[in-house]
Amino acid sequence: MRAQLAIVVALAFVVAACGGSGPAAPAAASPAPPASAETAGERMTRLYEAAKAEGKIAFYSSMNTDDARTIIPKFEQRFPGLKIEHTRVTGEQLVTRVITEVRAGQNLFDIFDSSSFQVKQIVDLGYTQPYTPSASEDIPPEGRDAKGTWIANRGVPLAIGFNTQKGVKVGDIKGWADLCDKKYESKIAVEVGDVVVYSALKKQLGEAEAQRILKCVAANKPILRSGHTEIDSLLPAGEFAVTFASHSYRLAAFKYEQNKAVDWVKDVIVMDLAGMTLAAKAPHPNAARLFIEWLVSQEGQETLATTGRPPASTKVKMKYPDVLGDKRIYVTLDLMQTFDKDSEFWNTTLGIK
Repeated sequence: MRAQLAIVVALAFVVAACGGSGPAAPAAASPAPPASAETAGERMTRLYEAAKAEGKIAFYSSMNTDDARTIIPKFEQRFPGLKIEHTRVTGEQLVTRVITEVRAGQNLFDIFDSSSFQVKQIVDLGYTQPYTPSASEDIPPEGRDAKGTWIANRGVPLAIGFNTQKGVKVGDIKGWADLCDKKYESKIAVEVGDVVVYSALKKQLGEAEAQRILKCVAANKPILRSGHTEIDSLLPAGEFAVTFASHSYRLAAFKYEQNKAVDWVKDVIVMDLAGMTLAAKAPHPNAARLFIEWLVSQEGQETLATTGRPPASTKVKMKYPDVLGDKRIYVTLDLMQTFDKDSEFWNTTLGIK
């Protein structure tokens, strides 16, 4: 219960600074709902019937492939005849791809699904339309836009990870400042797109201290990698001793399910959200709405929770409650105001081209 409350609080902090969701484009055509109120089951049945002619969903998502292998087949089994085409790259790459496609007059994606910053970018560009799923009330009000432009479906806890067979034990590292120790030189892996972690540290510790930490991490000659899936998988393999930020739920799966020699710093973590939004000109609008409907439903959230991901729904329990740590620094959308500046400092300091 305590862990689930933490997700709710995280949602509150993330969206409290939103200040609106940007322009919404006109909705794509779909069968009008009946005049009388629908149950969730009736809505999914209606959408499924309309979606059969569409056949597929173009799902642009940074969700890692391991999680997708659990969630996507479950949906496809539940709704025979529908296939999800998962375009999986990092959130930053997804944003670039969508902008490039839309500006070229190509409306190829149905659903954009990534962390809060990336979803907000796409919404603010006017590339989406509102849709409110039946089970939206199961998501805390702070985890869904009042206008229906986006809705959270999972938490993204980011923690310092370490391999316990590489000379690091529980208690050695209590926070990011400890990564300045020269004993970690050439032993820290950094995901090149983790600007949001630096932004969160700046919010919590102040700009001067956050910059000091990043500079001394850079002085320790970190190993630069692209994608959390790669970093989180290579940590238990012994490729490096420490990660600047890992998805703690993935490390929990390695630790508890595979008995791997990994752990994560629980003293403090950075807490972000992942959510989804419906394309303004979705090529498969009914199938897309159906997937959003299902993923936010009790069944969809329970399926997501089996991956170890913290679900957004208040009605679904977490698989690994300790992935949220003891203290959380929340990613809030107001941090987007300095994102370009933070990105420049991040890239320059770490030597990212």
